[in-house]
Amino acid sequence: MFKSSTNYLPEHELLINKHLEPNTERLLSHYELYKLVKNLNGSIVKCGINNDESFRYFSFFKKINSYNPNQSLIAFEKSTPILETTIVDKEERLSVKNKEELAQTQKSLYQQSKEENIEFISGELSTSLPKYLIDNPELKISLLVVDLDNYDHTITTMQYLYPRIINKGVLIINNYYKKEAENKAIQDYFNNQNVIIRYFSKANGVYYIIKD
Repeated sequence: MFKSSTNYLPEHELLINKHLEPNTERLLSHYELYKLVKNLNGSIVKCGINNDESFRYFSFFKKINSYNPNQSLIAFEKSTPILETTIVDKEERLSVKNKEELAQTQKSLYQQSKEENIEFISGELSTSLPKYLIDNPELKISLLVVDLDNYDHTITTMQYLYPRIINKGVLIINNYYKKEAENKAIQDYFNNQNVIIRYFSKANGVYYIIKD
């Protein structure tokens, strides 16, 4: 049976009892979860990156802790929609991104990932993810961050990567509470399984699973 829980790890109690800004709370929550896996032999993977800010701090965490050579950092691009909605004079307008814009975004992410020693995998996730696993069949994961919003991409990521999370590894679901599609994909994946989803703060905090 699929379960969720409000139980917290003892080492998180100080963090939870403080009144923090949402971004600060999320950052500290990620750091607490990183501390659980920093000595595990598995890669740190994020699926759903469209800027350097959302992943760079994992590289920072590694730098301030003892270096673990078996914890490479891998980032899969968040598929960029060709159509985007913008607000002009308080009205929504639909615009189309051209290939040059998309290419520039990928180039920028690639350059930033090189600076942070992160392996950046660009392209449509449904294609790039299985191809990466064919080329890297030995991949093991200590920490997986899902930040995709979209149902299909989220369920695809879970099907391919959750089985590769090692024992005591952590799954972070960035928008489980905020995005209906991501929430449904996670619930569908764990349907009829005895899995506990924990969280730090229901509205602003990170939702996570510790795999056993």
